[in-house]
Parts: sequence; structure tokens; C-alpha cells
Amino acid sequence: MADWSGEFGEQYTARNMQVPDRRKFFQWILRNEIATAFEIGCNWGANLQELEAENIDAVGCDVNESAVLIANKMGLKAFHGEAKDINEKFDLVFTVGVLIHQQTPKLVEIMKHMVRLSSRYVMFAEYEGTDEEVPYRGERFALFKREFGKVFEALFPRAVLLERGFAGKELGFDDVTYWVYDISDCASTDGVSPVAGQSLDESAKCKFVGTFVTSVGAVGTD
Repeated sequence: MADWSGEFGEQYTARNMQVPDRRKFFQWILRNEIATAFEIGCNWGANLQELEAENIDAVGCDVNESAVLIANKMGLKAFHGEAKDINEKFDLVFTVGVLIHQQTPKLVEIMKHMVRLSSRYVMFAEYEGTDEEVPYRGERFALFKREFGKVFEALFPRAVLLERGFAGKELGFDDVTYWVYDISDCASTDGVSPVAGQSLDESAKCKFVGTFVTSVGAVGTD
């Protein structure tokens, strides 16, 4: 399994120090009233940099300490750790290319923290698919394409989908789907009771919104 906190994550950072201009994408997302933002899995801070350029008070976290040090040297506000380590509220909480790398228990945990930390909006931009495990640089359980919107809505039925769209190379992305939700009427425990006691052992078959988690991390929402 990929260790994003170690050498595997450092190699990812080295490959992605040059990120295409994503300002148009964030300008579109930020047309709502947003003053503060928090990114889960910020890496060296490419997205934080775009938000700061739009006068957004942006903060991020990442499990890879080397990436966070690069962000800090660039004057960006990032800390080494996970979403569970913070208790502030932000207008927008988001991820870009992070959920695809999470097995089901961790995916659910991150989505819960996104709602817990957000006072209004949640956004995620990920590769979409139907519970498809995709080989990723020789690592097993390293990339999962899912219907992330369906998973989120199953966990948080009171979330309001504001926008679902596609971001390609013209917006600085590698063909991802993005979802934006208003979660102001949600709590981080909404709809999560079926998975509350779920084991971190992905091989254990545990119920999730009416279906099962399998050994490859599939999530069913039908």
C-alpha cells in the first residue's frame, strides 16, 4: 500500500512541482462568498497559492512533511498532519485528487471531517468511476475511481448539490469531475451510522449504506 507520508509521497511532490494554471477554475468556484478555505492533502501548496492570489485566507494540511516544508518556505499556510488534527471552521473545505487514493474507511473519515470543518461549502475534484480499482505506479490499493458524489450524498442526505462539472486541461486539471455542496444544514454524523463501527481493516466485509465494502475497497450506493 502506498505510503504518502514517506518516499512515495516525496516522489509525487517532485513530479508535480509544476502545476498548470488553475486560477480560472478557482475563480469560478469562489464566485460564492468565501473568505476562508481549508485543503485536505495540499501537498506543496499549488492550490493554496491560487486561492491566496484571489485574496482567500487559505490553509492546508498534508501527511508528507517534506511537501509541507516546501509550502511553508513559499509563505503558504500548511501544516504536517491530517484533518482530524484541526478544529477550526472554514467557509470552504476541499480536496483535489485525494479521495481517489483512500480505501473506504479512510474515505468516509475524510468526508466526515470535511463537513465538520466547513461552515458552508464542501468541494472535491476527483477521477470519477464506478468503484474501479486502477493500477497506480505499481502500488496496490493506490487509486480508486468512484462515484464520489453518490457516496457523499449517502453519508450526508441533507447536503445540497450546487454544482457538478468537469475540469479538463484548459482549467489546469487532468480530466476530473468536481462537486460543490452547501452543507450548512448538515452535521458530520448525518447518515454515517451504518459505517460508525467500521473496521480499518479493508478486508473485513462491513455494511455501508446498504451494501458491502469489499477487499478492493468498493463502495456501493444503490
